[in-house]
Amino acid sequence: MPPTHDWHTVQQQVIKNLRAARHHLWGNVIVYLGLFLVEYLYANIGHSQTLRADAFNNLSGIISTGLLLTGLFIATKTHDDDLMGAPISPAEQASLGPRIQQSRFRFETVYTLIAGVVMIAIAIEIIGRGLLTLLNPTTIKTTLPIAGIGAGISGMVLFILWGFNHYWSRKLNNAALIAASRDTFSDALTSLVTVLTVLGTTLLKVTWLDSLTSIALGIYILHSGIGIFSTSSLNLVDYFDPYLEAQYQEKIETLPPVVQVTFLKAHYDGSLIMLSVIIAVDGNMTANQIYQLTQRINTLMWAKFGVMETDVMIVPAGLKPTPENS
Repeated sequence: MPPTHDWHTVQQQVIKNLRAARHHLWGNVIVYLGLFLVEYLYANIGHSQTLRADAFNNLSGIISTGLLLTGLFIATKTHDDDLMGAPISPAEQASLGPRIQQSRFRFETVYTLIAGVVMIAIAIEIIGRGLLTLLNPTTIKTTLPIAGIGAGISGMVLFILWGFNHYWSRKLNNAALIAASRDTFSDALTSLVTVLTVLGTTLLKVTWLDSLTSIALGIYILHSGIGIFSTSSLNLVDYFDPYLEAQYQEKIETLPPVVQVTFLKAHYDGSLIMLSVIIAVDGNMTANQIYQLTQRINTLMWAKFGVMETDVMIVPAGLKPTPENS
């Protein structure tokens, strides 16, 4: 990232990374679709509730990734004259300023939130079906060993996919790919649990183990969906970790020209961290010194914390304005 933090340079770099992330997510959709079909087929043949739950876990991955792709597609548009059908003023189109583009970046969070809701719905269906089967033992069919083959195939493929996602998420520093990497690793472990459950059910002849494990997988998916929904909701209402904000303030106040940080607030635009800060300095500083200080703060916050843009306001020491009256 160049030290100048010119918005057009920032915007183009972010859009480039988002488009690269979108291409990799398409690969995830194709892999998850194939695994869903394989596991669903083997689940029906092998009469395995756990494998069926694992298949629908992969289906939730397809849906959530598809929603992320939609959000990323909207976030990377730059030269259109509307925002989801709402008109954009000619002046805003001409300037290509940060306001509209940062609004587009937030669609990544919106669609991530929707993905969380879908995961919750799928989890409730899995848990409900598992409970019905568990409460009616006569409906339980004996799991066949062939079900373990489907789970084994899924586990091996997902571990390979996790390796790719992990590499590119670090390279592009993209939140969507980081989330995909974590989800893929969890899904691979889930497939491993499914293999062990099928083996346990067939070898030990414990028929209820399959239904019980499917309920556990449903609870796991429910927990993940609630976590995604909660995080996305907080990001949309501009919540930010106060402990991280305290670290930002502490770091800025270590700069010699800074007398005090009088105001600091961070928020997310999509996966980007944006920061607003008011600092008090010696009233005798020149315009050139103030400019150099703001550039230094921008560069420091990007290098140390990955803050994409820091909006700095300078006031003389002793004056403590707030954003409402400044």
